[in-house]
Amino acid sequence: MIYVLALLHTIFSVSLVGLILLHSGKGGGLSSSLGGGAGSTFSGTTIMEKNLTRLTVIVVALFALSTVGLIFLG
Repeated sequence: MIYVLALLHTIFSVSLVGLILLHSGKGGGLSSSLGGGAGSTFSGTTIMEKNLTRLTVIVVALFALSTVGLIFLG
């Protein structure tokens, strides 16, 4: 059980790093090069950025739950 949870924890951590790097900062980031920055000059935030934020929050919650699970099992 602990090996499965450790594998999931590793997957969540790598995907979390990737999702954070996709967020746009002051310079635009990778999300603007993938098409997310085209509408941001007119509307503020795009649907792609909102969905990216939602997905990041979900992965953060899963990462936190797997961390707590590893603490109690370890």
